[in-house]
Amino acid sequence: MRATPSHSTVVLHPFATAQGGCGLRAVLSGRIDHAALPGLTPLLRRAADAQALTLRVDLGRVEFLDSCGIGILLALRNAVLDRGGAIAFENHPPRIRRVLERSRIIALTDSPLVIDGGVALPAAA
Repeated sequence: MRATPSHSTVVLHPFATAQGGCGLRAVLSGRIDHAALPGLTPLLRRAADAQALTLRVDLGRVEFLDSCGIGILLALRNAVLDRGGAIAFENHPPRIRRVLERSRIIALTDSPLVIDGGVALPAAA
């Protein structure tokens, strides 16, 4: 059994979008739960302040996700979409995909839209 990190981290990487703009790739790792909120707040603020942000959220290194973590992801999604941006969640590990599916958050796991290589959430999701 692997040890579960007791904290979360987020690393931001800028990238050029297909439309010639600049987007952000956020690599999340560790636990995404209530304790992760202070570490993710700067990302939430940046997303809420940016106009038409293209954001790719890499979940590949997430070890644990609970209902508070799902709330954080939905708040991030809403902040980006409210400002006219696009958001994609990618690299779901099987255990994280199961949590999202069991929580009936289908929009985070299955979406037909793609932005610069990631699965995007439609505004109606």
